[in-house]
Formats: sequence, C-alpha cells, structure tokens
Amino acid sequence: MKGLLYMKKREEEAKRWYLQALYDLKAAKWNKEGEFFETACFLSQQASEKVLKSFLYFTGASRETLLTHSIFEMAVHGQKHLDAMREILEYARELDLHYVPSRYPNGLPSGYPHSFYSGQTALNAINSAEKIFNIVRAFYEEKGLRHLWEDG
Repeated sequence: MKGLLYMKKREEEAKRWYLQALYDLKAAKWNKEGEFFETACFLSQQASEKVLKSFLYFTGASRETLLTHSIFEMAVHGQKHLDAMREILEYARELDLHYVPSRYPNGLPSGYPHSFYSGQTALNAINSAEKIFNIVRAFYEEKGLRHLWEDG
C-alpha cells in the first residue's frame, strides 16, 4: 500500500510540473510573436526544464537530481529510464545556453538580451523545447497517463 501511495504522489507532482511546462511553452510562443525573443528563449528553457522535471519526479529521481537547472544533466539522468532521451541531448545543450544570457546583460559580451536575441534564435529554442516535450509526452502516453494534461 505504501508503494502505491508513493507512486500516486509522484504522479501528482509530475502532473503539476507538466502543466506548468505547457503554459511556459505557450508563453514562449506568445513572446516570440511579440518579438520578445530573449524571453521566448528563456521560457523555452524553462518549459523544457519543467517537463523534464515532471519526468524525473514520475520516475522517482533523487532530490539532488531534481535540484539542477541543466536540461542536459536531466536528459542524461533520464536515459536510465528512457533510451529516447539520447535523441534530445543536443536540444538540451542548446537550451541550457539560454538560462543566463537571455535574462542578464552581464551574461553577454556586450549589449543587453533584448538587443541580442533574434527571431530565428527564438524559433530554434521553441522547436528544441517541442522536441523535448514530444519525448516526454510519448513516454506518458505509453504509460497510459494522458490525464496528466487532458484534465489539467
């Protein structure tokens, strides 16, 4: 019985992270359309981080693993449970690059984030985030967990 309760708690936490990730991705797209490209890149990074944390909560990752903000590190850890994580390592690397410079002027050699980021960079970040979502969503669908996003 204890194992079942633990699994239910992990599923509930996975759902919370997954739903917020969906909204972050939606906000990334909205910001791209509004030409806030740096914000679109950051939100793409955040959406990817949160959808991978959803996966890691579901699979029972350690607290230490859950504390990272590196999408690449999360994807590497996720390979223990899902080989398809290998497919997103390059997307994870790209998105990790947006964590600081998309927000802080001192994260760039000169200028400031809004003047530095382009529409193409934002589109690439959104596409990378969508690839990561596709892997996690396919995993949940295979487990019969569509309710994580359908009744949210």
